Amino acid sequence: MSGLYIHIPFCVKKCNYCNFHFSTQFKYKPQLITAIGKELTLRKNELRTPLESIYFGGGTPSTLTFKELSHLFTIIRQHYDISQTTEITFEANPDDLNEEYLTFLKEQTPINRLSIGIQSFIDEDIDFMNRTHSAKDGITCIKLAKSLGFDNITIDLIYGGQTTTNERWMYSLEKAISLDIPHISSYALTVEPKTAFEAQIRKKIISPIDEERQSYQFEILRKKLTEHNYIQYEFSNFGKENFFSLHNSSYWKNKPYLGIGPSAHSFNGTNKRSWNISNNIQYIKSLENDSLNSYEEFINEKDRFNEKIMLGLRTIWGINILELEREFSSDLMKHFYKELKFLEADNKVLVNKNIVTIHPHSLFFTDGIIAQFFFVD
Repeated sequence: MSGLYIHIPFCVKKCNYCNFHFSTQFKYKPQLITAIGKELTLRKNELRTPLESIYFGGGTPSTLTFKELSHLFTIIRQHYDISQTTEITFEANPDDLNEEYLTFLKEQTPINRLSIGIQSFIDEDIDFMNRTHSAKDGITCIKLAKSLGFDNITIDLIYGGQTTTNERWMYSLEKAISLDIPHISSYALTVEPKTAFEAQIRKKIISPIDEERQSYQFEILRKKLTEHNYIQYEFSNFGKENFFSLHNSSYWKNKPYLGIGPSAHSFNGTNKRSWNISNNIQYIKSLENDSLNSYEEFINEKDRFNEKIMLGLRTIWGINILELEREFSSDLMKHFYKELKFLEADNKVLVNKNIVTIHPHSLFFTDGIIAQFFFVD
C-alpha cells in the first residue's frame, strides 16, 4: 500500500511562522492546477501498489475551486488504483469552510478527513501568528463540518508562542476536547529561517522562544489529552482509537509515497527520494513541455540507518532491534548498542521485547535523544 500527496502552493497571506513553499499570488493558479494534473498523469506508473491514502496539503488546498478539485479527482480516478483507499485528507483554513464548500466536499468528492488549521482558540494567539481567521471562525467551521457528517477531523494547535500563556494553552486544549475532535496535531512554535518571526526576533520586536515555557506546555498537552483518551502515537500527534492518520503514519513507517506539485517529495519505500522544484513558474513551464523539473538522491546505508532511528523513535511503535540487525552492518549495530547502553542507563529510552522507545519522562527531548543515536562519519 502507498500514499499520494498533492501540494497546493497557494495561501491568502503568509503566516509569521511558515517556511513552506507557497505563493500569495494567484495569477498562475489555473496553469498550475493544469500542471499538477499533467504530473499526476506522467507519474501514474511510479506507484505499483494500491493507494491507501491521499493527502491534499499546502499551502492551502481550500483555495481550490469546486471545478479545480473535481478536475484533480477525475485524473486520480483515471490513473490510480483507489479501490483500497480508506483515508483522503484535505487541509483547510477555517474561514474557507462555509456551508457551501463543506457540502461540496461531502457530497461531490471522496474526501473523508478534514485537517483544519486552527492553531489556537484565542484571538491574541491567532493575530500573533498572522492567521486569516478568528477563534469564532474555528469553532463555527468545526461544528458545521460535524453537522454535515464529517466525523474524522484533525486540527493543528501551536503552543509556546509569546502570547500563549499556560492559561490560554489550557483553554485551547479544553475547547478542542469539548468540540470532540478525534485527532490533534500539536507543535511547539519554531522560528524558521526566512520567516516573519525570524526577522522580528532579529530586530528585537518580539522575544526569542522560551524553551522552558514550551517544555511546560508540552507536559500540559500530554497530560490533558491523555486524560481524555487521546493516544500520543507520534511526538506531535494525538489520536483517539481508530483515528490515527494513515497517511502520516506511512511516512513514519517508511512506506512508499508519491508527492505531486511544486516542492513535493516522494519516496520509493527503499532507497530513493525525489523532490520537485520549489518554484511555481518553473514547475509549470517544465510540465508544459511534458517533463518534470525535479531532483533525486539514493540513500546510503548510514543515512537509511539514521532515518529509521529518527522516524521510529518519534512514534509509539519505536525501533525494532531485530529489524535493525537484519538491515544494517555490524559497524552500525556496534554504534547503536553503545549509544543504547548509555541512554538506557540515563532513563532516556526504554527497551521492551526488543523494541526501543523514548522514556515518557524524556519525550520533550526526543530530538536530542535521536541525535545521540545518529551515526556520523
